[in-house]
Amino acid sequence: MKILIVDDQKLARMNIMKQLDESFTILESPTFEDAQRKITNHTFDICYIDLRLDESKELKGLELLPEAVKKGIYTVVMTSVEDEKAAEMAYELGCQDVYIKGNEKEHIADTINRFLLSKESFTEDHLLKDIIQTQNKKYKDDLKKLVRIIPTDIPVCLLGESGTGKSYLARAIHDLSKRKGKFVEINCATLSGDTLKSELFGHTKGSFTGAVADKAGKLLEANNGTLFLDEIGSMSLEMQEGLLKAIEEKVFYPVGSNKMVKSDFRVVCATLDDLEVLIKSGKFRFDLFQRISGYTFVQPALRNRKEDIQQILKTKLSGSRKIIFKEDAKKILENYSWPGNIRELFKFAEIISLSNAGIIKAEDVEEFTKTSSFNEKKGILYQDQYDLIKKVGLKEFLDTLTREIMLKSLEENEHKVRTAIRELQISSATFYKYYDKDQAVRMNMPLKGQEYINELH
Repeated sequence: MKILIVDDQKLARMNIMKQLDESFTILESPTFEDAQRKITNHTFDICYIDLRLDESKELKGLELLPEAVKKGIYTVVMTSVEDEKAAEMAYELGCQDVYIKGNEKEHIADTINRFLLSKESFTEDHLLKDIIQTQNKKYKDDLKKLVRIIPTDIPVCLLGESGTGKSYLARAIHDLSKRKGKFVEINCATLSGDTLKSELFGHTKGSFTGAVADKAGKLLEANNGTLFLDEIGSMSLEMQEGLLKAIEEKVFYPVGSNKMVKSDFRVVCATLDDLEVLIKSGKFRFDLFQRISGYTFVQPALRNRKEDIQQILKTKLSGSRKIIFKEDAKKILENYSWPGNIRELFKFAEIISLSNAGIIKAEDVEEFTKTSSFNEKKGILYQDQYDLIKKVGLKEFLDTLTREIMLKSLEENEHKVRTAIRELQISSATFYKYYDKDQAVRMNMPLKGQEYINELH
């Protein structure tokens, strides 16, 4: 990013330069004439212009705006005094930002973020073409909305089933955010108690058995970067309390230390749990939920974006030899439910890339889908069913399921109640508990003749 700083005061120029690192190309102009030449002869992304550039003429800096705006430069006018009329004139000439000098650290960060937001199309193209390729309209629209959040410091909470690519998207958010620090990831489900506390906050030597040296935690490691908390729903209430304070104040104490540590990190978290359900059950703090859910994004299951399967496979297999999929094989891939989502699709790509087959037939895909470890379920419970139970409650789920089973049996048995009761191996009392005449009408059950009505009673 190329930046021009126009101000006749060297100290003022230095105050801005201190807020910009080596990733920026910075040019300075101490005079109107020099600035005019540079704006005409160079290309800049952002131009900071002092409003009172030349004391001999009031508001001299405004004369630079027309050419800068014409060249598409994001222009920021700086002034040392509150002057609404001058600010109005600057905006009318096309500048995008006006700020009063002082507290450059905050002002410069804000203007950089607003510049990046003004270039959404660049970030959007990069995200949708180079990082995530999708033909699914809803997913694409959701990603376009996410683009507006990426350059900011707003926390992002990623929801979705296991294997949908939440970690991948979290890293993309960091990379596109232009934050200078590192992307630091921690899986809260694999650690607990003192181990998780030490990993997050760090510890001092001798603070507990095994602490043979000082250790910096993930919070400090993520300074000026992004802290990705995967499976945050599994975190204990005690840990949630400590994390909440660190997020709010950006300060914390390593285990065994009374020395406060500062860290400016952005939080991105992910979970497959319904956090609102956990809040109601007292397992997740509402105040922490408010801090981490500045923007909530749902990663869709692969079964809901089946139009992307072929492109994902093509991209994953691009480094291997040419592999051809028969049409019947493609249909099976698209009709398969992919319970393991993209992670399972990647596993399939790995298997076929290691095989000797250059042509993938229907039987090759069927063999994988039948034996895939992702296709396993606990007993007769599917993940989708369990997710629904957590959302509506077990009683409502069972009641609805029972009614639907009875309705299906009635339809298959020409609406003969006694036959359905025998087939389902239930008592008449159980049937009538769910289906009196009024319930049948509410469920839109076809009432075929007086015989059926009589049989219900």
